[in-house]
Amino acid sequence: MTNSIRVTCLVDRYWNPDTMDYAGTTAAGELLDILAQTADDYTGKLIPAGVVLLDSGAFLSVPVEFIKKEA
Repeated sequence: MTNSIRVTCLVDRYWNPDTMDYAGTTAAGELLDILAQTADDYTGKLIPAGVVLLDSGAFLSVPVEFIKKEA
């Protein structure tokens, strides 16, 4: 990617059985690139993920389903 995109990500995710959805911490940053990584449940399945530079300075690989573009 030639331009970074401002995004918010759901990090430190966990499954909430009460709401039947993922919950976690929201972190802001810049989406730098898209790649493929192994799924978190280690099924050997590849999923799309984004490389995000968080505002805290940390780099993180986040599955695209947990990334939203900021308005």
